Amino acid sequence: MNRVAICQPTVILGGRLRVILGIVEVLNEAGIVPDILAARIRFDPAQVVEWYGRPIRAHFRLLPGVPRLPVDTLTVLFNISLWWYGRSYALLINTGNSLLFLPRSQNVLTYMFFPRKARLITPDVSIHLPGKRLPLWSRHRLQRLILRPLYHLSKPDPKHTIVCMTRFTREALRAVYDLPSDLPVVYPPVEIDRFRASPHARPLSVITLGRFTPDKRQLEQIQIAERVPHIPFHIVGFAGNNPYYQNCRRYIEEHDVRNVHLRPDLPFAEMLPLLQSARYFLHTTINEPFGITTVQAIAAGCLPVVHDSGGQREIVIEAALRYRSFQEVPAVLSELERMGESERCSLVRRLQEHVVANFDEKIFAKRMRAILLRYLEEEQCLRD
Repeated sequence: MNRVAICQPTVILGGRLRVILGIVEVLNEAGIVPDILAARIRFDPAQVVEWYGRPIRAHFRLLPGVPRLPVDTLTVLFNISLWWYGRSYALLINTGNSLLFLPRSQNVLTYMFFPRKARLITPDVSIHLPGKRLPLWSRHRLQRLILRPLYHLSKPDPKHTIVCMTRFTREALRAVYDLPSDLPVVYPPVEIDRFRASPHARPLSVITLGRFTPDKRQLEQIQIAERVPHIPFHIVGFAGNNPYYQNCRRYIEEHDVRNVHLRPDLPFAEMLPLLQSARYFLHTTINEPFGITTVQAIAAGCLPVVHDSGGQREIVIEAALRYRSFQEVPAVLSELERMGESERCSLVRRLQEHVVANFDEKIFAKRMRAILLRYLEEEQCLRD
């Protein structure tokens, strides 16, 4: 019998895969080479070692016969398929964010980034776009209408284990399920040493990081920059063939915004020195369940300015660095500019101490190891 499978409906390069690989590394240390079960894999698995920067041992297993479906419907079908494909494993580690139809006869440990049920019940397009409603007739609205009754009737299996990515995740999960208040929180691993830079006197500039999408709100970043034309803004992110990126470019041209520099698809080797030389980092996603780029920016010596919601509150523990409305951002920057250089550097150092103590990959490995090893030993999965 194979020992462990990590179950993720769609696997792409990004933050979630970083967590999955962190779990793989802990399992490898215990002598376990897991399978990664997926309905879709949107990259060449051979890229993983290059992207991750060190070798890991895992087998990517693509489940056959799964049709192309919207993400929420695919996730439900994937969970149902685990009743068949998962039965040869002693432990399933679910990273798909859904508790619906998980096999009840299996040992299941869920690492919850943010519950799919919470996303489905909102009337908004997204939890990140509050107030923007779905069109009355749309594929996404129809999908939600079909799936909501299923999620409404579902209950977590008390025999399964749930680990939450952040306290914000835990609150969202408990809002839609009857679950205890002491569910464990294990923050995602961040390679802090890769970004680390000491705070020092830096020229006045703002940097943002994130894929160009409406959720990341680069258009709002540009509009903020319009109000502080003396501050250079560097907006960095993956663009590809993205209509939203083109909208951002068009806005800059039409409004003659001269202090914004779009940096699409910037290689890491060029992004890092830009991050390590910026004075401020701006994050504009609302209800971000975690926000790995904020941790990276703090490690790089930036002073973060973030929305007062989601997991950002757990990263940026200084309330003066959080805002409720985008209209407040220029005032926050002005207030920070009134500080002396030594006061700003001291603030960055306090934040750096916080992120090292809570979000470094070594902390993730220690906390996940304690959960995994205890679980595996209880289920006698470590037999040779």
